[in-house]
Amino acid sequence: MSGSWPSDRRTFVSLGLQSVVNAFVYSTYVARLPDIRDETGLSITAMGLVMMAGNLAGFAAMLPSAAVIRRWGSKRVMLWCSVLYVLTLPVLGVARSPVVLVVAVVAMMVTNALVDVAVAMQSATFSARRHHPAMSRLSGLYSLGTVGGGLVAAAIVAAGFDVSIHLALLAILLAAALVLVGPGLLPSDEQPARRPERAAATARPWLAVALIGAAGAMAVPLDIVPGEWATFRMADDLGERSQAALAFVAFTVGMTGGRLAGDRATARLGPARLLRCAVVLSATGLLAAASLSAGPVVIGGFLLAGLGISVVSPLLTEAAGRTPGPALTAMFVGNRLAGLLTPLAMGALAGTDALTVGAAMIAVVAPSAVVLLLLGAAAVRGPRRTVVSAAASPAARAPAAAPGPTSR
Repeated sequence: MSGSWPSDRRTFVSLGLQSVVNAFVYSTYVARLPDIRDETGLSITAMGLVMMAGNLAGFAAMLPSAAVIRRWGSKRVMLWCSVLYVLTLPVLGVARSPVVLVVAVVAMMVTNALVDVAVAMQSATFSARRHHPAMSRLSGLYSLGTVGGGLVAAAIVAAGFDVSIHLALLAILLAAALVLVGPGLLPSDEQPARRPERAAATARPWLAVALIGAAGAMAVPLDIVPGEWATFRMADDLGERSQAALAFVAFTVGMTGGRLAGDRATARLGPARLLRCAVVLSATGLLAAASLSAGPVVIGGFLLAGLGISVVSPLLTEAAGRTPGPALTAMFVGNRLAGLLTPLAMGALAGTDALTVGAAMIAVVAPSAVVLLLLGAAAVRGPRRTVVSAAASPAARAPAAAPGPTSR
């Protein structure tokens, strides 16, 4: 692919803006889920099935994504799929039947998956051209965009704006922002030759690979349940519809703060100890949010849940990166499969007369937290000094993949 190469600053601005747009789309979707569900007349069980269908479609779209990008280039795939991704918002806003809702959610998750891979490719190429990688800052921008999108959605819900008007106007603004993204994207996905890096470690035994895969799967409910079901907890259990979006924002704020402080915490505590503390903090916060009834306490619980889970995925990714290939694949498979099954389990449990949304949260998260507490420290324990190239780790989270739907 031919074309002039933009400056590093311009490329960073474009990728950062793309990350913010992705975050706004997804955070707005999550914040308005109760209204979208009510407009279509679906039960919470049926809504869980719709969300699982979307996650399944996104997982399926990941499989041919590398071939699609090789054929068309990451820049073209990112631009076209980003426009389609944004345009799913007004369709969700006007959905009045389950069929339209399913089509819109599937389209959103498919385009989100393709945008995620394209952003990862652009970011990896960009980082490889620089002396210092830019992945962490781009992920931070995604988190900040998620917080901003959630706060805007909370204010709009409190003001009583109709969901269809909200999503249509936001889509117009985000589509206009995408016009500024294109000029700074890299015209080619070819990476410059890199100096050979010292191998981080020799091949891990199969048990270590299995531990990382299992830990990756167990971490997903601690991310998805408070991230995607906090609004239902506030709206359905507590009747606090006007504050529902604030619960999601609190979770995201906690995750953002944890990401910003995660490197320092790892250096101070070590990966194994930090993971144990993080799992305990996340589970404790979610238990408070799911079992107590005072609105501010519930929101505070979601904040702690986000703060705790924020460092788990980076720790597991770093551990998997010590063994290229099998461990990364195991973590990816475990993460994606858990992302497909968690909404189904939540929808089935929360839809029964015996369980509230909060009780269903505890039923899904508690077993996962216990297993993660037992396996996680062993999964992340490894050599203290390891050279891992973020650009060379395809399973490392791209900015949108961080709360992608399965993770923030």
